[in-house]
Amino acid sequence: MHQFSGPVCKHTDRIDLVLMLITQPSIMWIHGGFCSSAYVLYNWFSTLFPRVLVSGLMSWSLYVVLTGLHSESHPSWIRTFQIIITAMFVLSMYTYFKVIIVGAGSPLDFPELKTDGSKSSTENPYSATDEANERLLGNDPSTARSPPQELFASHTFKNNAPAYRWCSTCGVWKPDRCHHCSTCQKCFLRMDHHCPWFSACIGFYNHKFFIQSLIYITVYCMLTLCVSGATLFEFFWDQDYSDSYISLNMVFLFVTSLAFFVAVGLFSAFSLYMVLKNYTTIEFQDIKWQYSELQDSGYEFDADGKKRRLGHIYDLGACRNWQAVMGTSWVSWVLPIAVTNRKLTGTFNNGINFEVDEELFEKYRHNAEIQQQLNRQLAEYRDRVRGVR
Repeated sequence: MHQFSGPVCKHTDRIDLVLMLITQPSIMWIHGGFCSSAYVLYNWFSTLFPRVLVSGLMSWSLYVVLTGLHSESHPSWIRTFQIIITAMFVLSMYTYFKVIIVGAGSPLDFPELKTDGSKSSTENPYSATDEANERLLGNDPSTARSPPQELFASHTFKNNAPAYRWCSTCGVWKPDRCHHCSTCQKCFLRMDHHCPWFSACIGFYNHKFFIQSLIYITVYCMLTLCVSGATLFEFFWDQDYSDSYISLNMVFLFVTSLAFFVAVGLFSAFSLYMVLKNYTTIEFQDIKWQYSELQDSGYEFDADGKKRRLGHIYDLGACRNWQAVMGTSWVSWVLPIAVTNRKLTGTFNNGINFEVDEELFEKYRHNAEIQQQLNRQLAEYRDRVRGVR
């Protein structure tokens, strides 16, 4: 019997391997030699392409403005517009690359936020095994690591109770509003969204530059739209097409400026609204589609007994919300200067701790405790009913 155990095991292993490759071909694609190189090349290209595209379009538009306008007819306003447009181009491109270079910020940048270092294939800490949970929460004396409550306070709810979160992929504790990006494969502080136009995540440290970049690009597109539109209008109004021709670059500039002015302008307006409400895109989607853990406790009843939704715990008013992202002075609002720091303790502008509406948070906590108590009583009642049957 022992003589055939080795070949049988090897044969079984081969069958398991074949079945795995059939059911999960992505494993063979990613981990194969040539395929692995192709996958790396694809990631590199997908990261580089939008940055080259944006830089190319912006540079081309500036070239058209500087070379396609003739200063003989209206020398004063053309020269003025060219100077203003060049300044907006510089600000737009500076903040664009500032978003990429500064980055969103990650809890991995803070060694104090690391857990015991163990990793698993899942990002969701609540789906981890009981043994991993016990170890992270400090019940395993050999590898105990308690939540760093002295560093940040958690305002996150899980199962109708406040809870600290961690990422088992990155091996770090996750402060409030921190999320794991499936594209970048990394956790980011106060993650807003992953922007394909930047090939980067927008988060705590680069959110201000992202907003400024949108505003600068919108103004830049508006100016190029005005210049190209005025040039085309003058050309057709004076009927110069009978004696001369219009540059196709100017026509294309008008079309692209109009398209990007509308698209980027609308997105800028939405992003400004989110800043004034102190929402991230993830939080806005969670509330809109009821993905938030606070949805069961996010209501209260008024004096008439009508149910109404509670507000956003991070909403401190439009003025304070704006200052939390853009800074406290008008200089920081206009110019691309940093208003954050990377100190871990004693501040609200490091992406670890955030000011909240304490009165509103206590309402959430109270409602969550009541909901948890009701769920426990309901479970006990079901157990009694099953016992009777």
